[in-house]
Amino acid sequence: MAKAKTQQAHTGKAPTATPTAKTTYHACYKRFAPQAMALPDRDVEVCRADVRIAFANVKRGVQAACADPARIRRALPELPLDDVLALPDLGRALVFAATRVTAKPASSGEIEAKLKVVIELREPMLTLAETLAKRGLLPKDVVAEIRAGSGKYDLASDGMALAHLYEEHAVALRGKHPFSQEEFEQLREASEWLLDTLTPEGARRPAAKQRGEAETMRDRLWTLLVRRYADLRKIGYYFHGDAFEEVTPKLLSRVSSTAVDDVSEEVEAEAGGGEDAGEDGNHGAVSQPAVALPP
Repeated sequence: MAKAKTQQAHTGKAPTATPTAKTTYHACYKRFAPQAMALPDRDVEVCRADVRIAFANVKRGVQAACADPARIRRALPELPLDDVLALPDLGRALVFAATRVTAKPASSGEIEAKLKVVIELREPMLTLAETLAKRGLLPKDVVAEIRAGSGKYDLASDGMALAHLYEEHAVALRGKHPFSQEEFEQLREASEWLLDTLTPEGARRPAAKQRGEAETMRDRLWTLLVRRYADLRKIGYYFHGDAFEEVTPKLLSRVSSTAVDDVSEEVEAEAGGGEDAGEDGNHGAVSQPAVALPP
């Protein structure tokens, strides 16, 4: 097992907030992607696992072993407990990455549908932003830069910029525009999807390149999960001794069909109801190859 890292002093309490505003699968993916990319290339392991089973074991292990974070901090002060407590969200990031490997390239119809959302919201938001800028409520140079440019990729960039602009100046603009938070979320989601799908020239990214990038991120997130799960098993062993396997099972240990069904239901619920669910045409549905699991 990897040696636990020395962390800064802790308060003895579990984290009350995470870097993401909401724990959708895509939000988790964006949260952990930079950490995964920081791993040295030589340390990255290829993920050949059924990530649903790993995710089920992660959730089970954290729930069973980390019910009392303050006690763990007192007993194991050098163990990176915040990383361990975040393992379920890291699992969600891995599941999201796995969907991108198996996803089909976006169709022209999907691209046009997302563009329609951006176009319908961009113009009224931008027109009002120009008026608000003249009144000194928004920075004129930023608004002018959003108006400049053309093309599908630029439209998507505009959508992201507008959503951010209204959010950044929300206090000053309260009551001065008719747009709902839902509309800003729709604009942001459609813009993110387009920026992730299109090249700056407006064409769809080659499927092979997309798949290669997706596999790279899946493997890196898997490596990060394996490393941090080792710390969870240290907690299990410290408090439960030889019975730690029952509390913190191996990542690919067999789990009950109910546990896997629960994970599948969570994934399906995410795909059906969250703006940040799957972005690559399969809307978060996980399609993983069957693997032989250890007894």
